[in-house]
Amino acid sequence: MASKITNRFDYQIYTTNKVNNLRYYCLSENINVPSVTSILRSTGSRPNSKQTKKVTYPMEIGDMMHQYLQQYLKGEGNMTINSSQASLAESLGKIVIENLIKDLDEIWGSEVSVHYKDEYAGTIDLIGLLDNKVCIIDYKSSYRTKTISELEDYFLQCAAYVIAHDWQYDTNIDSIMIFQVTRSGEYEMNLIDGDELIIYKEKWLKRLTTFYDKISNVENYT
Repeated sequence: MASKITNRFDYQIYTTNKVNNLRYYCLSENINVPSVTSILRSTGSRPNSKQTKKVTYPMEIGDMMHQYLQQYLKGEGNMTINSSQASLAESLGKIVIENLIKDLDEIWGSEVSVHYKDEYAGTIDLIGLLDNKVCIIDYKSSYRTKTISELEDYFLQCAAYVIAHDWQYDTNIDSIMIFQVTRSGEYEMNLIDGDELIIYKEKWLKRLTTFYDKISNVENYT
């Protein structure tokens, strides 16, 4: 199978590590920056232990679905995960392929790293052209489709990737999408563009400022 990715840019894959339960991306030997998701968790409401335990199984399925889609896009054939949940992950991945990926005009990259200055970094699930507009797409699998308000941090996550990609590759990304797929096979596409995307970018930058203010206050205190 041939790769379906056009390699529009020379995307990098950064290694990661954890410090104080926060994930950091290693941009170089001396530069480590926090991940977008770590910043969002640090500046939002903190889940309790019961909630954290509850999402373990969905996260496992989601990770396998991501791997299946990555192998599909790179033309590497069937998923090689040895797990009882692999068939479910594959079936969910096929829903994403049939109802989203096959409708893309171009696929620029899958599971690619981006960073913004020395402030943060993250991994984009999928970027390409949808209806001739550049779109950053994030896949989410869960037991049920989430409401728009429940997707707030996911939209902020994608908005952060837009800012980073535009800065790093001199692009002007038009839209973001959260593609939700449930265990029962239902799916929903939540697209944000125009003025609404600008609002989410502004919200993200405020969260970013809050994160670094928080770090600064801790350092000053210690």
